Amino acid sequence: HSTPSSSSPLLSLSLSLLFRMGGVSEGDDVLARWSDGLLYLGNVKRVDGVKQCCLVRFEDNSEFWVLRKDIHSFSVGVEEVCCICDAPPLKEPLINCLKCRHGYHPECHTPSIEPEADSNSWICRQCVFAVATKRGGAIKRGRFARLMQIMKLRLPYQLSSLDWDPQHLTNQQQCYCYCAGPGEWNLKMLQCGSCGQWFHEACTQCLTKPLLYGDRFYEFQCSVCANGPETIQRLPMSWVDLAHLVLYHLSLCCKRKYFDFDHEIMSFANENWDSLLLGSLSDTPRQDRCHNLLNALNSNKDRFVSGKEIKKKKCLFGLQVRAPPPLTSDSSPLITDPVRTTSVIIILSSSQTQASGPNSLYGYIHSSNELHIYNSEKERHLVDSGPSSWIGTTVPN
Repeated sequence: HSTPSSSSPLLSLSLSLLFRMGGVSEGDDVLARWSDGLLYLGNVKRVDGVKQCCLVRFEDNSEFWVLRKDIHSFSVGVEEVCCICDAPPLKEPLINCLKCRHGYHPECHTPSIEPEADSNSWICRQCVFAVATKRGGAIKRGRFARLMQIMKLRLPYQLSSLDWDPQHLTNQQQCYCYCAGPGEWNLKMLQCGSCGQWFHEACTQCLTKPLLYGDRFYEFQCSVCANGPETIQRLPMSWVDLAHLVLYHLSLCCKRKYFDFDHEIMSFANENWDSLLLGSLSDTPRQDRCHNLLNALNSNKDRFVSGKEIKKKKCLFGLQVRAPPPLTSDSSPLITDPVRTTSVIIILSSSQTQASGPNSLYGYIHSSNELHIYNSEKERHLVDSGPSSWIGTTVPN
């Protein structure tokens, strides 16, 4: 595996996006942002100043190349230069964050620091997001929730400077969300209907239930476009959409293609029925759900494949192409899984895939928000996609 190319558009990003945080050196303990929007504790093993990335060893001993913009260092004492532009104080002294002690010129921080801000109480954007983000959705109450909402009214980068693919799913800079971190559009992210940017589940404050992988059935507007709290509305879903979504989610969670209809597909749907927010389908009696889902799977051979078609058990079903369910508004054909272009590149630990990674420092979801795959007398924890944060989702051995 190689580090990002030196000709990458990443090098053209402004200093305000690089978040250099006063410089990073070998041996430093740092927080690295993953594609789920959460921060993970690690130690810098190598620094590549030309390619703007660092090799970071995380607490589970996995090692990843992480882009410089997604690394946040700790400050030993009160800094004498701005952690964004590396310049000394101008007419006024730097404002230091109460939590990390990094110093900022008021105009370098996003949003600009108010003149009356006090280093004894002011908290920077990075620390606010570190505390407020969590799996299932960011916190909604308390001081940090209020501070986060204020921070989210402005992005710490120029949206117009990003280079997007034709389907507006990924950008070359790997810059997404309010946090400017890496992301995977199909792994628990929401796309703003106004600006087109993608936002991490962990950074949004509007969700009532956790997202499933590949679930784009939402009409979402970010805080920047709304000029206030985010807005969100669930889009209508058909039985075909539900079957597709469940199979896609299970395929990413369990790392396999085929699933038993009764014991896995139907069990997952029934277990999470209320969390799926199915609109008009929500009132379907339990005894009728089985018929409707099975009919959707058998009647749409362009999307689903049955076990009997490949000389396996007829009760097994999988996706023809492992891709999220398309929206009715999509003008393009089914979108296949994207090539992994996140700003973290695994180089060690052959037992892990790039969908796994270090243990999370922040953001475990509460048990009331968990999505369970299904119950069994013999259960084991399942690593959620993204860094290997254990979140209580279970599958049998």
